[in-house]
Amino acid sequence: MCDPKRCGSAPIEDEPMSTSMAAQEAFRMLNAATRQEYRGWGDTQTAARDRAARKAGITPAQAERVWKRWHEMKSMNADVYRGLRNTYGHLCALIENTADRIEREAQSIEESNAAMSRDQAALEGNQTPPQSAERDQL
Repeated sequence: MCDPKRCGSAPIEDEPMSTSMAAQEAFRMLNAATRQEYRGWGDTQTAARDRAARKAGITPAQAERVWKRWHEMKSMNADVYRGLRNTYGHLCALIENTADRIEREAQSIEESNAAMSRDQAALEGNQTPPQSAERDQL
């Protein structure tokens, strides 16, 4: 941490943080889109943020402003917020659709396993004679 007296980017103690919920939400939505765009080793967060901004329909400069100054913003540009919100909605829908698909696959696997175990139990029941019948004959 830097000393607040020497560091110009540190927030001032008496100055309150932003009360703009739109700025906070935009920052969170931009972070989610950035994580989605991150390509792994060799990629940078800045490049991922810029790709996410372009997909959201905003400029990389607008995304950088949200990224760096969200805690100071008193209000949020409506076009930037709307673009990030729409992108976030598509991201959530993608995640929900993937989760539904995985759940359906798991359910079909469970159903097929249950059917196979019923079939196996029926086969085993027909192949072995009941032991009580053998005892009666002796």
